[in-house]
Amino acid sequence: MTTPFTYPRPPVELAGAVEAYLYDCTPAKGCGVCAALVRELAEAKAAQKWSAAYDAAAEVRNHPHAKPRPNSPRPQGE
Repeated sequence: MTTPFTYPRPPVELAGAVEAYLYDCTPAKGCGVCAALVRELAEAKAAQKWSAAYDAAAEVRNHPHAKPRPNSPRPQGE
């Protein structure tokens, strides 16, 4: 039988892949909202506010952008 630890242990460090999964995002080019969120993400990571960093990254990933329409030919006579 093992004896459980009765004192605090060092924090567990997440692997790089987990951190990338939580905090990586790609902002849309020319989008001011995405740019502001990326700045917010960087500030939260620097302050080690991990919940705020995740929230900002998730907002960037979920921020809606209009998809460009393909050029469709107009019917003649219009």
